[in-house]
Amino acid sequence: MFESLAGTQGRTDGFQGRVALVTGGTSGIGFAIAREFALAGASVALIGTDKDRGREASERIKAVAKASAEVVFYAVDVAEQSQLHDLMLRLTERFGRLDYLVVAAGVGRKAPLLATSAEDLRRLVQVNLVGAIMTVQAASPYLTKTHGAVVLLSSDAGVLGEAHAGAYSVSKAGLNMAGKMLAIDLAEAGVRVNVVAPGDIVPGMRTMTSPQEPVRSGEDYLSWTLPPLGRYGEAEDVAQAVLFLCSSAASFITGSVLLVDGGMRAGMRFM
Repeated sequence: MFESLAGTQGRTDGFQGRVALVTGGTSGIGFAIAREFALAGASVALIGTDKDRGREASERIKAVAKASAEVVFYAVDVAEQSQLHDLMLRLTERFGRLDYLVVAAGVGRKAPLLATSAEDLRRLVQVNLVGAIMTVQAASPYLTKTHGAVVLLSSDAGVLGEAHAGAYSVSKAGLNMAGKMLAIDLAEAGVRVNVVAPGDIVPGMRTMTSPQEPVRSGEDYLSWTLPPLGRYGEAEDVAQAVLFLCSSAASFITGSVLLVDGGMRAGMRFM
């Protein structure tokens, strides 16, 4: 359908023997990130709520992973703190370590902030912000032991809000600040925390719907505005940025918010 332009060139080496945990890793950007870690030789734990999709995703990654990479799936709701702590115990019992945490789990809603229901608002904040913070809290004792790295997946809507997705924009703006505060909290322990803010990416979010819409694939990208770079973003573009931030090449980068949007937020364009 949409050929990958990111490819495998420039993939960062040095991930063999390491363990990565990717929430929201069963589809879209999260899946691409998990796949990149496995291609680089790291063992990967995928986290999601859909067991069937999780098993399928893990099998697809196993088919292309390096021999050193083990791929497992755990069904976990990141909005439930007790499930997160149980996950960390199971993960470290299996692998003995945790080196990288990527929080890609998220939900969206297309509605102005004033028109967002209390139920939708609570869900957006609980998953996109509170769940992300709780995941880092649960993982931090294990990441401290390995001087690991955390990457939170935000959105360009958290940098410059989008009126048609008001509550989503608010939740992602909060996540951007959470990344900075967590970076300060964990700096002394040698754990780096950064945020990646993608623009419109193919495939898009499965849950970025209006209240009347069912869950969709997110691949209806042809109506999107083309970024200044002249192509649509791909999940692999984001995955490469995440692997860089987790690598030793980014050892002096923490507390940053990195836009991966093809230049869409660089400035206003007038036709």
